[in-house]
Amino acid sequence: MIPTTFHLRLLRNILIGCAATGSVLLASSVVYVLTQYSGSALLPADCALVFGAGIWGTDTASPSVLRRTSAAAALYKEGKVKKLILSGGKGDERRASEASVMRKVALRLGVDPDDILLEESSTSTLENLQYSREFLAECDTVVGVSDHYHLARIELLAARLGIDNFTTVGAGDRPPFFPHEVKSVIREGVGILYYGTNMLLR
Repeated sequence: MIPTTFHLRLLRNILIGCAATGSVLLASSVVYVLTQYSGSALLPADCALVFGAGIWGTDTASPSVLRRTSAAAALYKEGKVKKLILSGGKGDERRASEASVMRKVALRLGVDPDDILLEESSTSTLENLQYSREFLAECDTVVGVSDHYHLARIELLAARLGIDNFTTVGAGDRPPFFPHEVKSVIREGVGILYYGTNMLLR
């Protein structure tokens, strides 16, 4: 059947409606990300799960890695957590794992090597949580440590996985470079929509 003018108009209106609905949903998701910026940390906690981020070169800590590890090390030195679980795999085989790079930072900041556990296989936030569960089982309470824009998705996924007594804390008072922060918030909003939709459809 050859589309008539009516069909074309109907299709256009449907597409506009879908775009508008998508925009509203994304805006709501972004607002949710921002409402979780302060985290939900209940301290002290037994363990801090530090979420990995991309490294520079083959084994150099990026600003995100430094922020997250430094925040966790500060909690440790203040007696607010007992152990650090550093989670993050390799971008490719030529690079060190994110977790091993975070370990070097933590040691430099005075964390006892006996209080550091490494998870070096994960490549996503979901896998950070999944692959760290054997360590989390040894902790009655856990605080997730990452950049502020990341906390909403972490809490959503922890709830999805049924991880109890899990709260979050943002890394540092100084946020990343503003354009990066905006881009990251939008990306997290999309991630919240994706995981939220999947949870509803399960």
